[in-house]
Amino acid sequence: MKIAIIGAGAIGTLFAGLLARSENDISILVKTRKTENIISSNGIKITGLSKFYVPPSKLQITTNPKFIINPDLIIILVKSYNTLSVLPSLKNMIGENTYVLTLQNGIGNYQNIIKSINKKKVLVGVTSESAIFKKYGEVEHTGKGETIIGNRNNVTGKEIARVFSICGIRASLNEKIDSVMWSKLVLNCAINPVAALSEVKNGDIINYQNLKEISIGAGKEVMAVAGKLGIKLLFKDVTVKITEVCKSTSKNINSMLVDVKKARETEIEYMNGAVVKIAERNKIPVFVNNSLYQMVKNIGG
Repeated sequence: MKIAIIGAGAIGTLFAGLLARSENDISILVKTRKTENIISSNGIKITGLSKFYVPPSKLQITTNPKFIINPDLIIILVKSYNTLSVLPSLKNMIGENTYVLTLQNGIGNYQNIIKSINKKKVLVGVTSESAIFKKYGEVEHTGKGETIIGNRNNVTGKEIARVFSICGIRASLNEKIDSVMWSKLVLNCAINPVAALSEVKNGDIINYQNLKEISIGAGKEVMAVAGKLGIKLLFKDVTVKITEVCKSTSKNINSMLVDVKKARETEIEYMNGAVVKIAERNKIPVFVNNSLYQMVKNIGG
């Protein structure tokens, strides 16, 4: 499969590396010439749970979308706040048989993408794969999890899931992708900002009672909003689920904490911020999420 990865951050690099191990033709659209030169010279190195190297000869790295012609699949893995800025580039790359898959965090990306791209071409998914960015072209694979693709286009979704699975990315289809996305959103809203503001690893959240209570409170509020929208989540007990995820990712420094430490913009607007806006329209109190949202925004959000 001819695959274009948009974004060379932690997950973009991980997916590019994993997918390049098979016979796939992999291109990565990057933002700067510096990044292009580094990966074009050094290739991709994956450490941690997966250990392998992809030589530059198996990759096409470019800042120019004109060099990526008619891929079968485009995977968007830029930060949510960069989605709108990359859409013009995508429009120039899309051919008659090209499909676009977003695996980004938060909600609202699909709505932004279909403003520019025919929604029949766009698939939505979530991934539980995790990685830590070391430097351009090098990441540590810190967590293996399922990648779930919305079954809006049955044939295309099945083929993507098949290709992913061959490359070691555990993938499945789910017709109720809103349930999947909101289930992940509950956990992102409950865990990411709490860890970011307190500067702790995920596992520490459940080791401190005050942090655990805040996390659970945020999660319950997001569940209430999902319920109001008629979205059935994949779990019923948020306390059990948060505890389970914090244990399974106990050593993870989540992406929001990394962004805060590096004084970069976070994705809070597409997580807790999005929940707050939906809650306001539906007159649902979300005091914990609003507080987390405002605090992260205040430190540079």
